[in-house]
Amino acid sequence: MGEGVALHIGAADITWDYFGGFAFVVLVAAIMEVAPWARWQLREWRIRRAVGQGHHEHANLLSLDRDESERPRSLNGILARLAIALVGAPALVIFQMNFADELEHMLGEGWGFVAAMLTLGFVTACAWMWQRVKRNAMSPDELAALEEEEEYQRWLRSIDGDSMPGLFVAIAFGAAILAGLYFLFAAITPG
Repeated sequence: MGEGVALHIGAADITWDYFGGFAFVVLVAAIMEVAPWARWQLREWRIRRAVGQGHHEHANLLSLDRDESERPRSLNGILARLAIALVGAPALVIFQMNFADELEHMLGEGWGFVAAMLTLGFVTACAWMWQRVKRNAMSPDELAALEEEEEYQRWLRSIDGDSMPGLFVAIAFGAAILAGLYFLFAAITPG
């Protein structure tokens, strides 16, 4: 039953193997997210127990390398992120498959690669727009901290001199999108 189609949505055929692989990835992500939280909670419990038993030196020793600024997210926040990933990632894959299939039908037979690149460009543009919207929703303090970090990263890149590969990647990506749009309009327009 491994290769049998478990779910058919439009052009997307989701198999049981896909569900198994996705469940494994979600399990690994859950462990990676929950492990720091559990380690922090265990240390807090050991500190409280040591203080309760009157072992203040042991409690001080346990709290030496504890930094409140490195406190992990709450368990509710971790579970909310995992739930969003559990629903959002398959939905995104299904959307990409259906969008690429519809573009290939519009462009004609044999244009699957261009349709896949256009789909990738569309999803990337949506992610970029989300980052801009999220940036506009930040508080002034958060925005100032983000801009300071961005300025520091630009300063590091100027020292390293690695801005040219990023420029070439941007030019190649832009050329691929423009070529895809050209082929899209050439396939749509008559003549």
